Amino acid sequence: MTFYSRLIPFFFVLLLLLPGYAFSAPAIPRLAKPPLGERWFSISKDKEQAGFNHIVIGEASGGYEITVESGIKMTFFGFSRDASSWERYLVNPDLTLRSFEVDEIIDGKPLKLKGEVIAAGVKVTITADGKTKEKVLKSKGAVYPPAAVNIYPLMQGGEPGKSYKLKMLDIEAVKVIGVKVSVIGAEAPAGGAATVHMQNDLYTFVDNDIWVDQSGNTVKESVRHGLIITQAEDREAGRKFLASHPSLKRR
Repeated sequence: MTFYSRLIPFFFVLLLLLPGYAFSAPAIPRLAKPPLGERWFSISKDKEQAGFNHIVIGEASGGYEITVESGIKMTFFGFSRDASSWERYLVNPDLTLRSFEVDEIIDGKPLKLKGEVIAAGVKVTITADGKTKEKVLKSKGAVYPPAAVNIYPLMQGGEPGKSYKLKMLDIEAVKVIGVKVSVIGAEAPAGGAATVHMQNDLYTFVDNDIWVDQSGNTVKESVRHGLIITQAEDREAGRKFLASHPSLKRR
């Protein structure tokens, strides 16, 4: 037996033992629909909870209804962040946006949005500073709500190594932006359920990693290698935090 032939069995066994290697990685299923029901999340900075996120997805006529409640208070790189919002989106079966309404307060400034997708883009009515105006956010092709970004790749097949580009309604900036989501691959942590690891470019110059389960539910998001963590939690924990921080609830 030659030196190289003796090494082949050794390396084969080694590769099988390596965590996350392709042989042990679970397959990524293609979703036919988004995960229905409610999900609660904690938002933490430096391991201290600073906010919450509550998402409910239900069936609606011709598609789905997505409602999102969120609130956060934190200081990040010298900038304070104080925001609370209530959002409601009606989407088609493929998660493309049909209509929406938003009620939010960012750093003490209230903002209300209401709109719908039209041929030219997104028609939106904006109420702020006691004034109401209408504008069209010009955009070609499908537009998605923020809550669909983590689900979209799995409904497209979620192929490892592939990137997906979509247009997202940015409710804070009141514009349509481009988002790139890259699928890193499926992971099967020891003692845990299989997840799909993805990254997106929502935050310029900052890594944003996402893990979703194979039903499309977000499990965890990590910004800047764990500086800010959004973590799935149970309903009681979410309600308990919100009860102790009522100022974070918009409605």
